[in-house]
Amino acid sequence: MDIHETEEQQVEALKKWWKENSSSIITGILLGLAVLFGTKTWFSYQETQAGNASNIYTGMMAALDKGEEAVVTGRAGILIADYPGTPYATLAALALARVKLEQGELTAAHAQLQWALDNTGSDVVRQTVRLRLARVMIGEDNLDGAEALLGETPPDAAFEPLYAELRGDIQLARGNANTARVQYEQALAGLQPAAPGYRLVKLKVDNIQPAEDSGAPQ
Repeated sequence: MDIHETEEQQVEALKKWWKENSSSIITGILLGLAVLFGTKTWFSYQETQAGNASNIYTGMMAALDKGEEAVVTGRAGILIADYPGTPYATLAALALARVKLEQGELTAAHAQLQWALDNTGSDVVRQTVRLRLARVMIGEDNLDGAEALLGETPPDAAFEPLYAELRGDIQLARGNANTARVQYEQALAGLQPAAPGYRLVKLKVDNIQPAEDSGAPQ
């Protein structure tokens, strides 16, 4: 009888516990399923978005190679507006900036590069964009802005020669030939002779004759 009564008590206790907790348990299960399927749906959506953006980007680059500027502009606009969270949007902004530069529209190119700088999640892309934007700012005669942009964050070692070259361009535009030469020599020291741009930097160094300079070597 004692055993039977114990079993009866256990059953009654289980029934009581279930009655009191069944709602929260079922709710928890439903929430868990919602999260599970919601997560799967989200990843599926993200994959679809990435696939669509990739297709648009591929078409945009093909148009860029063909010189179809209107197509490039249209597809780049779609990527930036509809897929801003993908890397393709940043690359589209860079492509659009290139088109605008070729059209001589410095202000428009500046805007696209600034968007890319503000929205990219890649340090490598960010450093590349700074270089391009600084060149545009030099073209806009905004030398102080270009110099400040290059000085925002120390570049990786691979980018330092490119940054040094641009700092030299800024100093040369200011009329500080000797200071520019120091920067060009620094850039040259960081480049291999076979590297792209080596001959151009060497030419910049060779074309600067020692002269009175209003700036001090940096």
